[in-house]
Order: sequence, then C-alpha cells, then structure tokens
Amino acid sequence: MQHLKENFSPELFAHALGTAETAGALARILGCDEGKARLAGLLHDAARKWPAQDLLSFAKKHNLALDEYCLVQPVLLHAPVGAVLAKEQWGIDDKEILNAIAYHTLGFPGMTLLAQIVYLADKIEPNRSYPQVEELRSLARHNFPKALRMAVANSLAYQLAKNQIIHPSAVTYWNWLVQNNKEGG
Repeated sequence: MQHLKENFSPELFAHALGTAETAGALARILGCDEGKARLAGLLHDAARKWPAQDLLSFAKKHNLALDEYCLVQPVLLHAPVGAVLAKEQWGIDDKEILNAIAYHTLGFPGMTLLAQIVYLADKIEPNRSYPQVEELRSLARHNFPKALRMAVANSLAYQLAKNQIIHPSAVTYWNWLVQNNKEGG
C-alpha cells in the first residue's frame, strides 16, 4: 500500500482506494470474492498516469497486443500494462485478478463477475462526479447487470460526444452484454 501511495498522485491514490472499496462492497452484495475484488480495484490503474511512450515501450517489451487504436490512444494500454505490473511487481498470479485489471477499461465478452465488478467500480467509486453517477451507484446495488450496461453505454456515449475513436473491444463488450441481457431494461 505504501508503494502505491508513494508512486500515485494523491488523486489517483484516492481513486484506487475508492475503486477497491466499491469493488469490495459490490462483491459482498453479489457473492463474489471480496478480497480479490478489493485487490484488483486497488491495482487496476497502476499504469494509468504513465506517459504514452512508456506504455508503448512496456507493451512492446512484454509482447502485449498493440493495435491501431492503442497506437493512437496509448492510454488504453494502461489496463493490460497494469496487469503485467501486478504480476511482476506485486507477485499476483491469480488469473481472475489479472484479467479484472487487464479488462477494466474496454471490457471483454465473457468477463468474469469479478472483472465486471471492477469495471463498474472504476466508474462509480466515491470520487467520481458526472451526470448519472448517483443513479448508477444506486442501480449497482439493486440491478447490477442493468447498471453495468448503463455504465458501458455512458462510456460509449461520452466517446461519441467527444468525437473520439472507440476501440472495437468496447463495442464487442457492449454487444455481448446486450445479447446476454437477462434482466431487461
């Protein structure tokens, strides 16, 4: 924990703690491993503030997938880079935790419940402030699948409104969520 505090900005450290707490609370509600959720939430943004060139160099060195979208927006690499850091620096070898970290930004069809918890916790932790965040926080406790879809839809809408590229993995994740919608709404 001290290593994170020393190497994260105060804002990023607060975000990591908030995500860990939120992920733990959601895990408790949903019957998922609370300790894994907290750990993945704490480490999910370990590479978030890295400069673009460092993310690209690290990804190349570790043979991480580099597609045209990541080359244009290297910040997308912070999630898979963070998973490698969790393994190399903190000795995390639990694949479920590593995947939760690796997929917390774009999502991925077939994500485990733990990974989906971290994805949503990242979007609704207490330090987040944007339209609909309170609605999402409430919904997450009562209808997690609907809250998750709403969070993904909000993310895609934000990118569209900002005229940003959208990584195909984010669209594929959205489509998977819609196709597997069992809760309605």
